[in-house]
Parts: sequence; C-alpha cells; structure tokens
Amino acid sequence: MTLKTTVIGAYPKIGDPLEAQELRRALHRRDRGEIDDGELGKVFDEVTRMAIGEIEAAGVDVTNDGQIRWDDLLSPFARTWSGVQPGPLERFYDNNTYYRQPVIEGRIDTDGRSLVRDYTFARGVAKTTLKAAMPGPLTFATLAARDDHYRSLEDRVLAVADAAAKEIAGLKAAGATMIDIEDPAVVASPKNIELAREAYGRFADPDLALTLVTYFFPPDAVLESLASFPVAAVAIDLRSRDTTAFERLDAFRTQDVVAGVVDARNTRLETADEVARYAERALRLIPEERLVLATTTSLEYLPRDVARAKLAALVQGARLVTGEKVVA
Repeated sequence: MTLKTTVIGAYPKIGDPLEAQELRRALHRRDRGEIDDGELGKVFDEVTRMAIGEIEAAGVDVTNDGQIRWDDLLSPFARTWSGVQPGPLERFYDNNTYYRQPVIEGRIDTDGRSLVRDYTFARGVAKTTLKAAMPGPLTFATLAARDDHYRSLEDRVLAVADAAAKEIAGLKAAGATMIDIEDPAVVASPKNIELAREAYGRFADPDLALTLVTYFFPPDAVLESLASFPVAAVAIDLRSRDTTAFERLDAFRTQDVVAGVVDARNTRLETADEVARYAERALRLIPEERLVLATTTSLEYLPRDVARAKLAALVQGARLVTGEKVVA
C-alpha cells in the first residue's frame, strides 16, 4: 500500500528567476491601467497551471489549485459574499504575513459560486486527485475586524457556516469530492470548540470528504474533541510547536489523520528519513490506510525552490515508509 501525501493551502506565487515573476509584473501593469482584469486573469490561470504542475511533478497524490488567486485565506469570500467587505490589514496569527480583516455590514449570504470557476479550471489542468478549500467558520468569524449586524460571536459563526454550506454545495455541483476547511482558530481558540463543532454540523455531507484543517498551534487542548467533528479527516500541525498529539492519535478512530510533518514556515529542509520517522511514529497508533502526510500549512511562506524541495522530501519519506523505490 502507498502512504498518501497532500498539500495544505497556498503555493508560492512568485519565483526568484525573472521568468517566474510574471504575476508580479502583471499586477503592476494592471495597477497602471496597461492591462485589464481579463488579461490579468490569463496570467493567474498560467501561474495556477504552473503550481499544479510543480505539485504533481513532486509526486504528491492529492493536490489543490495553489490558491494563486487568493490574496489571503479570507479575501476571496470577503469580496464575494454579500454583507461583507474586505477591511484593514492585520497580521495573520504569528506570521510575518498579513490579511484583510472582514468587515461585516449586514446579513452574510452567497450564491455559492465564489470558487466554482477556479475549481473548474483547475480540474481541467490536474492529472491527479484535486481538492478544493475554503476558510472555516470559526476562523472567518473571529478574524473579522468589525460586526455591525450579528449580536454575538455564536450568531456570526453560524451565519458563516450557512454561507460555507452554500459554497460547499456549489463546489460539489462542480464535481468536487474533497474539500479542505482551513480553520486554525479551532486550535488557536480552544474555548470555542463546541461552537465550532455546531457550525460544522451545518454543512456536514456524507458524500463529501471534508477535512478540518488546523495549523500554527498544537491540537493538544482539543484533540479528543476534534475526533468527534462530522468530517472525514482532521489535519494537524505536528511541527510548529511542541505537542503530545503523536501519543494520542488513537483518538481518531474513524477519521483519516492528515499529519503535518513538513514544516512550511521554515526554510530548513527535511530529509526523506526525517519525514519517514514522523510517519512511523504516527503509524504506531493509526493504520496506514488512514494516515496522510502533508505540509503543516501553506507553502507560500517559502521561496518556490524551497517549497519544491520540501514536497520532494515529503513524497520520498512516504515512499520510504512503504518500501517503495525513492527516486533522487
């Protein structure tokens, strides 16, 4: 059996060589009025094609579209959902990157098609299994700058969950079978774990492989609770901070575990042996068919050449565990 691998979140949009900086040049040209949004969109498509190609070339089993059009985790939805506007810049948790805080001005709603065009394009490019992604309700709600409509955090979280349900339905209709729900607030704000679980009940779908994706913070305080969420898999960051999760993975009795074993926030390169050792620790408590190896979070924090090297280590480490031939 092959130990599966996947990626989390965004892929680096800009490379170091001049030819890998076309998106940056296109964005500057659009700002100067030299090209229109249609021409910029073609560049986005080509960079998306490149990202998918590089992820697949590394041998990763389940890819995404690299989130090339996403300015940050929340912006695609803050721009398209009614009742929400992109707001001020704020640091994204403890990273040296920023996001625009959503400002909630009215009732949140959506036609559920925010990602359908991009997913459909990526599906036509990808040769391996493709998954979609969207932000989790607790993360979107807790990172809002201001809420002029909902009376409580609970009301806001559940409203976001209802909007997420429409987006998930739209992606399903477009052919998606796997969707990551990126929700780092579930582990960053463990006091809200029960509210988060209620929110996930609003869009649970037995016909979709939904993955609750956490990162940046250890899951220790809520690990057993995560095992009761109505999702097919849970992704946990095993590298960013010290964690007891390796010794408690047997809490996940039915869900797959997406183990973040390649540090996506550190330029230090893991070796295939190192990745294999992490996998073997996890396999002491969960069977091989329910373990997926992954990056801890988005690779966009790294230079593109480092991202490629980390994906190579991820795949080679997975193959070492199962005795497959490792291609240098």
